[in-house]
Amino acid sequence: MPLFSVITTCRNAGGSIAKTILSVLEQDFRDFEYIIMDGCSSDDTCKVADSYKDAFAHAGIPYMIFSEEDHGIYEGMNHALKHASGDYVNFMNADDCFMGPHTLTDAARAVKEALSDGKGKPGVFYGDSVAVEFNQTYRYTKDISLIESRMPFSHQSVFASRELLNEYPFNESYKIGADYDFLLNAYKNGHRFYDLSIQVCKVTLDGLSSVDLYNTFIETTRIQEDHGIHHYSDRQYAKKLRSLRLKQFVMDHFPKVVIMLIRKLQRIHRGQNEHC
Repeated sequence: MPLFSVITTCRNAGGSIAKTILSVLEQDFRDFEYIIMDGCSSDDTCKVADSYKDAFAHAGIPYMIFSEEDHGIYEGMNHALKHASGDYVNFMNADDCFMGPHTLTDAARAVKEALSDGKGKPGVFYGDSVAVEFNQTYRYTKDISLIESRMPFSHQSVFASRELLNEYPFNESYKIGADYDFLLNAYKNGHRFYDLSIQVCKVTLDGLSSVDLYNTFIETTRIQEDHGIHHYSDRQYAKKLRSLRLKQFVMDHFPKVVIMLIRKLQRIHRGQNEHC
């Protein structure tokens, strides 16, 4: 049984998945398996993935490719988990990648230290990530104390217990934030979180939840309320929605240079420093 299962769920990622695959293949750690779960792509995603089979075999890394119809990324992630055998699971999206060839080695060292500290078996390990948006690179804010307010870190930086993922499978009724719902389930039910204190990944913020501010807020609020967390009165909620409609209009229709400036000001306000 490997220590880690690394999973990439994707659809029509032929132009971006090679970067992710190569970042997995270059790892100098070997006690892991790599699973690609394709959602019946209509492009050459599976062909690109197949082209690396020999390289993974030569490296001695178990490499599995599946293509199954799904109704969204979280159904694909649940499908992939049925094939996983690692103690801890990392979901690395297509177009995202590990920070470097030593990432899994460093993560394994931190995991083994945590498991030997006598404080109970962690359910979720998490690390740092670097985000790329509009060709600007910066450190992604990580703060477990904010978990009841927002996603506390990127899911690509997480190594979650497979046992825990099977106990709390991704809720497929959520289309944007089922990973956040999973973390809240683990947190609210007393499972231990452990900071790896390493840079795990580089993520590209061009996905649905990084662009669709309006619907992301609606679903995030729904998830929080489903967990008994209430942040807004009806009046405050309506005001927030009006504000987000305006912001979403700007994101959808204003020139890219204006959007880049707005996002940079938001990062400065949040204290997210640029990454060198």
